[in-house]
Amino acid sequence: MKELIIESKGIKTDQYFIPPFELRQGELVVIYLQGGAHYDELKIQLTSIFTGRANHENVKIFKPLTFVEPFKESKFKRMFNPTTVFEYLKRNADPKNIVIPRIFEVDTFAGKDKLKDLDTSQKKRLSLSAVFLKTKNIVFDLRGESPVGAQKTFQFVKEQIKEEGAAILIDWAEDMKNDCSKFIVIEWFSDLEELKKIGNGSVNLSRMY
Repeated sequence: MKELIIESKGIKTDQYFIPPFELRQGELVVIYLQGGAHYDELKIQLTSIFTGRANHENVKIFKPLTFVEPFKESKFKRMFNPTTVFEYLKRNADPKNIVIPRIFEVDTFAGKDKLKDLDTSQKKRLSLSAVFLKTKNIVFDLRGESPVGAQKTFQFVKEQIKEEGAAILIDWAEDMKNDCSKFIVIEWFSDLEELKKIGNGSVNLSRMY
């Protein structure tokens, strides 16, 4: 049996339940939170737990994950001195690493291209490349990506972690349900009326920790 990275016995509040699961080496687990105003807040809380920044009594972290942050650039820099792909890789990764050529096989951009001209999905895969040079244990999302781009990103992650890493995708869609190691679905105790109130902010979403 492969190395255990995370063991969750389930995360439960008065409003929802995220069922138990294990994350082992080589696995890509999807946690499906469904769409809605609750998604971002739950993603932040789960990410804090999986990266080891927050503790939950039912979750054991044997190796903390790293969250893949989206690329950000100030408006001023974007207008007057935008970052190129080569500059980003030089600053955040070793351009000679074997992970980097894989990006140029998946995507058609070149080192001289400006990141401001890339789509969200392409920028996400660049960020992933930089993270994978430091660790193969990650937690990520597919926010802002098209269905085609999201599939490319998902397959890129699967390829990178299959031998020595592990990943958790926190998602609002079911698209990857049949292409992952485990598919964990949030269970709601709140009725439709309370979910509407959570959505409009009149009822607070209960915290995990």
